[in-house]
Amino acid sequence: MKKQYYFASIGAEYCYTKEYFIERMKQEGLEEIEVYKAVPDTEKGIFWCKAIQECGVDSSSSCGTKNCEDYEPRNGKNGCCKHYSTRVYRWGEAVKLTLN
Repeated sequence: MKKQYYFASIGAEYCYTKEYFIERMKQEGLEEIEVYKAVPDTEKGIFWCKAIQECGVDSSSSCGTKNCEDYEPRNGKNGCCKHYSTRVYRWGEAVKLTLN
């Protein structure tokens, strides 16, 4: 089964699993929390860099080239960086998570 991810708020850059938010509620003494479902963003030209944990634009002159200090080709020689991912999420509908 595919994991569902959630954002803490609209505009948040990072999304997390339900387990993360359950643990956060326990630490903060909350019974429920409103979060936003993370839904895949299929917009062309946007990517996620796993190395620097940020979104980028495919037309960027530094990503995927030797200008980036984190660049590491997947095949060990050249081409697409191993840190490049097209898995990008955007904010979806608001939902309530509860401890029970």
